[in-house]
Amino acid sequence: MQLYKKVEQFVVDAFTKAEKSTDVFHAQRTAYWITQLKPDADEALQIAGFAHDIERAFYGDWKKGSSDADALRKHQDMSAAEITKFLRAEHASEELIDRVSYLVAHHEEGGDVDQTVLCDADCLAYFEEKAVRNAKEKKQQGKNAEMIKKIDYVFSRIASSKAREIARPFYDEAMHILRD
Repeated sequence: MQLYKKVEQFVVDAFTKAEKSTDVFHAQRTAYWITQLKPDADEALQIAGFAHDIERAFYGDWKKGSSDADALRKHQDMSAAEITKFLRAEHASEELIDRVSYLVAHHEEGGDVDQTVLCDADCLAYFEEKAVRNAKEKKQQGKNAEMIKKIDYVFSRIASSKAREIARPFYDEAMHILRD
């Protein structure tokens, strides 16, 4: 787990330098939710959870919450490339690098068991930290329909019943705000 601590520091430093403290919190909460959804998660999954959005520290939030498939693919690929560069510089094994890259490159849509855990954890971190706050902001701006679409989209990405159960109160509260 020494490598995980180095990744953690790399991500925190990169987002701090980019003045994106909310992205640090999102990384921390995604990593936390991975441990809740899969307590025996291996180091690669834990690293992928902490670093899944790392490209934002270097390139900004150019996709701005888009659900466009091409934008999501580019975001995933750029994040995978950035964490791969870091892991190579740290002399991680090629097996670990390939696995982390594979997970990060599919964190938006899930896929195999661990990709889906990562996707669910990412969605839970969104609901926990952003859904209600963003719903209040968008309601004040008169953008209820846009936010309802976003919240429904993120909720639809959650695969496991456990993660859906955890996200449901946040989802319901945000929807109540937007539909009230």
